[in-house]
Amino acid sequence: MFTETVDSGSSITTGNASEPHALLLLRRACNRGYAIEPQRTGGAVIRWRRTDPATRARVVRSITLTPRVPADPSDCDLSNLRVIASVPVVRLVDSERYTMPVIAAGSYEIPPSQADRLLMQGFLLNSDDEHLRLTLPARLSLVAAKHQRMDSSDRTTAWCSCGLAVHAKNAEQADARQAAHLAAVGADFVQSLDAAFTAAVTSV
Repeated sequence: MFTETVDSGSSITTGNASEPHALLLLRRACNRGYAIEPQRTGGAVIRWRRTDPATRARVVRSITLTPRVPADPSDCDLSNLRVIASVPVVRLVDSERYTMPVIAAGSYEIPPSQADRLLMQGFLLNSDDEHLRLTLPARLSLVAAKHQRMDSSDRTTAWCSCGLAVHAKNAEQADARQAAHLAAVGADFVQSLDAAFTAAVTSV
């Protein structure tokens, strides 16, 4: 489901990461206090600092999870994902209005063209013959969309779409405070993933 890119500070390696493995990486990072930054495209960046044994300098290391299926969610896609996230049962069903199946999310019906976009971008997965669930990329995309950054012209003030405003003496301080905010968002996101979602992911 993901391409995993590990930057150790001295080398970069890439490999594949399944949804269960990606979830494990996020939980481990959260437990260790690493910064987790969800991406609107459905991925995440994990960052932490380590002391280089040779130079004794503090270096940043990272793991980047990039969905293998390219995702570029529109506002309509995100709106549909929010509806799906708000109901307990989501199904792919036949409809009298369309020749192709629709997504039934409670009383809400997502038409075939919009349903196809969600499926093609890897945001939904069949949990059995008829029920659908949000994937980890979908959940990452949703939380990232809530926290889009905007800056003043001199970059000393940063706004988050969640409503947070950061005022600093310079751009570096603004960046640091915004990064701390996003790290807190990432940690809260991982901690919010319930047992039912974990069970669904690990049963794949």
